[in-house]
Amino acid sequence: MISVDTNVILAVLAQREAHHELAVELLRAAGAEGPLFVSPMVYAELLASKRPAAMQDFLAMAQISVAWTMPMEVWELAGRSFGDYARKRRSGSLPRRLLADFLIAAHAAHHGLRVLTFDTTVYDAMFPHLLAVSR
Repeated sequence: MISVDTNVILAVLAQREAHHELAVELLRAAGAEGPLFVSPMVYAELLASKRPAAMQDFLAMAQISVAWTMPMEVWELAGRSFGDYARKRRSGSLPRRLLADFLIAAHAAHHGLRVLTFDTTVYDAMFPHLLAVSR
């Protein structure tokens, strides 16, 4: 089971983007492996970028479900990881990230999902046990 990150879905929908063909290929391959999901944060990010009805139609067509369950453990893991990342960032060259990135990762970890993404920064730095699927 795979959790799809916002950047992959947006690349599929943006036909002129450089990653479009790769995103389509990765999404098809991931779907062939088993069920695809997005977290509630990805769902919200998608709704912010497109018309809600069109985004819901795309998710249905691509057979991507929303895994709505977000128990306290997800929030705690995301919060602790975000804080640890911020401390590491001050002493290194890690880029700035939003809390939503950590919620997406913690959600996937909680549900035992791999992650399909084009940006493995958060996963590599804070969630190395997650198998982030990327290019």
